[in-house]
Amino acid sequence: MRLEHQKICELLRKEKKGYLLDAACGKGELGSALEDMGFEVFFMDRYDSPANKKKFVKADINHFLPFREEAIDFLVCSESLQYVENHKHVFSEFHRVLKKEGMLIISLPNMLSVSSRLFFLRRGYFPHFKPYKAGRCYKEWSFLAYNPISFVEIFQLMKKSGFEPRHVIASGTRLKGLWLYPILKALYLIGSLFNKNDDNDREYLIKGLASRELLTGDHIIICGIKTA
Repeated sequence: MRLEHQKICELLRKEKKGYLLDAACGKGELGSALEDMGFEVFFMDRYDSPANKKKFVKADINHFLPFREEAIDFLVCSESLQYVENHKHVFSEFHRVLKKEGMLIISLPNMLSVSSRLFFLRRGYFPHFKPYKAGRCYKEWSFLAYNPISFVEIFQLMKKSGFEPRHVIASGTRLKGLWLYPILKALYLIGSLFNKNDDNDREYLIKGLASRELLTGDHIIICGIKTA
């Protein structure tokens, strides 16, 4: 199981069990692990499917999610938002199907790590989103265009869609360029000193950008709660 999946399982281990949607589930490894933990898991994907198709729905998260309003307690979308065409629409659908106080968990490649920024400076594109693919592609989704998205866009989409961001967790560490980490962290923290309007959202965003998770994490997991 991927390290990001392990971290998500740890995050949910102490939560009260309920209905969980594994959106863009792939072969269902994460959903199956959460099912073993006691969650009632529904699987959904367009290009792949779990071995057990009893609770599987073939659907594309770019479009309508085939669930009624406020039917789901937890929604997990792991390593898939970079293929989504309309992020605003997807978050609107996430909000629609989740219950009030429901939990949304996103995992994605971290574009904002020191290593990733240095790579972009040299190459002009981010390491997880190469404009070409080496070797032959065997999966249909491999031909989809990348639509890179970072913690900043996730934060904005959550706030505008009625979610309150709660946790940011790193999955793996990128050590390359670590010498730049204290410099960037100091610059962000200096910026927080000029937060004169008692703007809690701005303060949260700056602290997140200055965090070890964002500056050194290879992949990140972002958790939000539906509040409106």
